[in-house]
Amino acid sequence: MSAADAMAVLAYKQMPAEVLRPIMQLIDWLLWCVLLFCLAWMILSAGRLWYAFRDDLAANDATHGVVMSLLGAIMASSASGIALALLPA
Repeated sequence: MSAADAMAVLAYKQMPAEVLRPIMQLIDWLLWCVLLFCLAWMILSAGRLWYAFRDDLAANDATHGVVMSLLGAIMASSASGIALALLPA
């Protein structure tokens, strides 16, 4: 068996369930932590945005925080979906 054949065989082996289960649980926990952080940041940024609009000041930092927390939540959710698609069930 050549090295290329060995790589082809290794590429198609599935990981055992004892290995996949903790990895999937870790991914789930990380996703929840990231989403909770994004939610907390969104609440904080929304408060700053409300305070800035109440005083008629420029709200660049506050709007930036809201947009970044939304983008972070979207990226974390899509990364979790990609990881679930790549790892066999």
